[in-house]
Amino acid sequence: MKQGKLFILSGQSGVGKNTILKSIISNHPDFHRAVTFTTRNPRLNEVPGEDHYFVYRKKFQDMIDNNELLEWAEVNGELYGTPKDQVTKILSSGHNAIMEIDVQGATNVKKLFPQTTLIFIKYEPGDLEQIIRSRIKNDPSRSKVSEKEILRRIQTAKSEAEYEKFYDFTVLNPEGKIDQAISEVEKIIQEHIN
Repeated sequence: MKQGKLFILSGQSGVGKNTILKSIISNHPDFHRAVTFTTRNPRLNEVPGEDHYFVYRKKFQDMIDNNELLEWAEVNGELYGTPKDQVTKILSSGHNAIMEIDVQGATNVKKLFPQTTLIFIKYEPGDLEQIIRSRIKNDPSRSKVSEKEILRRIQTAKSEAEYEKFYDFTVLNPEGKIDQAISEVEKIIQEHIN
């Protein structure tokens, strides 16, 4: 049986990766979404089991200890990881999979599955702090983000940009033009599934 293809979206903190992912999934109902585990609390409008599996730190640590995760990393003080068996089953059944994970995890997965297509989503050029503050201000699901958290996200976004060089493709997500970014990701996927 033909092996499925794996696509990973990742990039800078708060850049719109999840919005792009949801659009791609709706355009490709045949794609399977690999759902990650996290220790953070659900955000407004996030659906457990669809956006992430939300677990306590103890459960996450048990998964690490039992070698159940394909990759895992700590991002902004919370743990995120991808269940190994989920991805293996999807790909070995011949289905394509897509997932959204952090930059550390994506590069680790690429080492294990070299055929993975990595797509880096980044902010438009400009004042990164101003862009992130504007996006947080305009997103009702992030209305309770503290100043400390905003500063941490800015720093995280800067360090995540260092990983861009390890990616197969880079897609710009300009403020207010998400459809442009979705279209570019869609084009990359179409070129790699045919």
